[in-house]
Order: sequence, then structure tokens, then C-alpha cells
Amino acid sequence: MSSDENTIRDSNFELLRIVLISMIICLHYFKYGGALRALTLSDTNYYLAYGLESLFIITVDCFILITGYYQINGKFKLKKIIDLWAQVIFYSVTISSIFWFTGTEPMTTSTMLQTFFPVITGTYWFVTVYIVLYLFSPFINIALRNIKKEDHKKLILVSAVFFVILPSINFTYFTDTGYSLYNFVFLYCVGAYVRKYDLPVKNLTFFLFGYLMCSFLIFSGVTLLRTFSETPEYFFTDPWNYNFIFVELGAICLFMVFKNIKIQSPMINFIATSVFGIYLISNHPFVLDVLYSKILHCADYYYSPLFVRHMLFSGVGILVSCLIIDFFRQKLFLVLHKLVPKSILFSLGKIFRIISKDQRLD
Repeated sequence: MSSDENTIRDSNFELLRIVLISMIICLHYFKYGGALRALTLSDTNYYLAYGLESLFIITVDCFILITGYYQINGKFKLKKIIDLWAQVIFYSVTISSIFWFTGTEPMTTSTMLQTFFPVITGTYWFVTVYIVLYLFSPFINIALRNIKKEDHKKLILVSAVFFVILPSINFTYFTDTGYSLYNFVFLYCVGAYVRKYDLPVKNLTFFLFGYLMCSFLIFSGVTLLRTFSETPEYFFTDPWNYNFIFVELGAICLFMVFKNIKIQSPMINFIATSVFGIYLISNHPFVLDVLYSKILHCADYYYSPLFVRHMLFSGVGILVSCLIIDFFRQKLFLVLHKLVPKSILFSLGKIFRIISKDQRLD
């Protein structure tokens, strides 16, 4: 989920990452808090919950667009994989241990495997697919750096047909709802294309309107499906799928909105360093099980006029709490990094470079 290989990060995309993780927290509020299951068309809060869900559902796609945008010109770094893996292990083991030793969650063979091998077992599905994408990125880059602009366009078009358009109308084998590696590769290629050639339209208002229009179409589609339950088998799939056409287009539009914003802020860049940590803490399975139901009591606000206020205050509270926790995690990792012999990391890196020399990974 890192956005840049450079020392100085572009604050516009760092701000986008902060916005996206905030959206993810809200999405979890609606899903794990139960509002999406409980609310119906006759409830006023239905339009608030389903409207915001449709507005925020582009988050995962946007993160991958950012990755493609930067990694096409970046270098493969084994250290990055190690750092990501270390963060995942740290939060997975630490949080699970707290729940086990307090008796909140039982310690079973299944949960222990998920805790100590979170990447392999897919405890955080996004991290698992992201790491695989990053491992493939040097080879993808070789192809993308050596094809012509027109061929890059054709690649995106063909991929869009099979991985986006046909799945959106439930008319293809590729119906995984967008959680797959090939959807990530498609978005990576789009982000890389924007970095290499940009898009002909650079009007911020145009892309903002496109994002809002896509969100409205997503909301309309979801409402239609909830009203006529037989519709999905014959017309289109769930509009909240990550590979649904308007989710993909909406993500591209929001990405382009922030691309056309030029800001530089050390504070934004500092906060953005904790985006991955915020995700790992708030998305831990044990945390999801208790946070929205037993701590925040979201069910008490399904039909309340305070529904949105409760969501906002809950989201800010989660964001700030996770930010503070990850701040201390970063300090701890700095200390641990000094204690780990550099020769170990150097040896691992040297071995990898020897193996991958012919692939020009550096």
C-alpha cells in the first residue's frame, strides 16, 4: 500500500491514501455493524448507508492504481516485502495474543495458523494478493516498459473486456468479484499507463463529476437489485463488486482528481506512513468481530437520526486510535531495526539479485 519509492512523497497521493483508509473504515462500519443487512428501502438511513457505501466502494481499486502509477518507474526491493510482512506478523500476533490471553477469543488450531501465517492463509486477503502482485511487478514492468503506447492501450482494452465489462453483466468465466490477481494486474496496468502517458483530459471537475456519477449509478444498481431479487442472474452482477465497471471507472476518476491536485505537506506525508498499520489493526478478524457490535453498538443507530453522526465519530475514533498505536509501532521497529544485523538483510538481497539478474529487477 506504499505509494512511492522516493524519499519525498507526493502529498496529493498520500492524502488520497488517507482518504481511502478512512473510507475503508466507514465501509466496515456499514458491513460489520450490520446496517447493510438491517436497513430496507422504507428506512431513511438506507439511502445514507447505501449511498455512502456506493461512494466509498472504489477504495481497493484506487490503492492498486496508486501502486501501478509509482511502481512502473520503481525498483523491486526485497526490503519492502520484508517490512510489509513484518508489520503483518506483528499486528496479527500481537492483537490475537491480547484476545487469547484475555479470554475474549478461544485459541484454536485454525486461529493460530491464521495468526502466525497471515499472508499465506489470507487472513488479510488484500495483503496476500498485493504481495503476489509486487512479486510479479518486475516482470510486468519489463513488458509495459517495452511496448508501444498503442499496444498498452490495446492491452488495457482487452483486459477490460474480459476482467471488467463481461463480469459486470455476469457473462464470463472471470466472476471472482474483483478479489483476484488478474483484476489487480489490470488496475496496475492502468496506473502505469497514466504515469507513462497521462490521460488527454486533465480537468479536475470532469473527473470529480465522473466519480460522483459512477457512485450514483452503483447506488442505483444496488437499489434495483435489492428491489428485484431475480435481476442479477439476467442483467448484471452486484454493483459493489470490485471489478464492476462503474466501480473501476469511479476509482480511475477519483485517482485522477487527486493526481490533478498539487500539494506538498509534511503532516499529510507523516500521517500517511500509518495507513498500512491502520488497515492491519482495524481489519484484524478479532477486532472486526467485536469492535462494531460490542464496543460501538452500531445496531442501536440503524434507525436513529444520529446514524451518520455515530458513524463519523466512530470512524474518527478508530482512525486516531490506530494512528497512535502505529506511531509507537514505528518507534519500536526503528529500535529493532538497529538490533538486526545488516549483514542478514544484505545477504538476502544479494542472493535475490543473483537469482534475478537476468530479469533486470534492479
